[in-house]
Amino acid sequence: MKHETQALRLAKMMQKHITYPTYDLNLPLVMVRSSKLKNLSLNDILLTGFDRLELLLMNGETICAKIRLKPMHNTYGPEIVHIVEDTIKQPDSKKYKMLKISFGTVQSKALEIGSTIDITHLDLEKVTLVSEGKMIAEGSLVNVDEEIAIQIKKVN
Repeated sequence: MKHETQALRLAKMMQKHITYPTYDLNLPLVMVRSSKLKNLSLNDILLTGFDRLELLLMNGETICAKIRLKPMHNTYGPEIVHIVEDTIKQPDSKKYKMLKISFGTVQSKALEIGSTIDITHLDLEKVTLVSEGKMIAEGSLVNVDEEIAIQIKKVN
């Protein structure tokens, strides 16, 4: 009888627990030649063309917000600077593919300009490369000639 009471109590507690929407934390989207993506190998360096770290919150194929890192108590925290509702359109080109560079998922109660998001559970050096909904590689952020680049650690 005791275990039934505990189970019912746990069920009631979980009903009261509100889950917040989840978003993917990404670098801005990058267009890459299809041949380069097919020939990715271990320790390759993929140049992104970015000279500063700008981030996007995405829900599936929709860009929801733009983020910048703001100094906070000896660390950096992401602050929403712009709310966007933009759907990603895949290019019709066979030569180029849209590449999504993801850090992982985050939760946010509300998307409002000026609000910050908790990213302490993410390792901002590790990224996942996704093209056409498939994870194609894993890597880490590196700096190459003052430009953000990705060093490939694992190819799927």
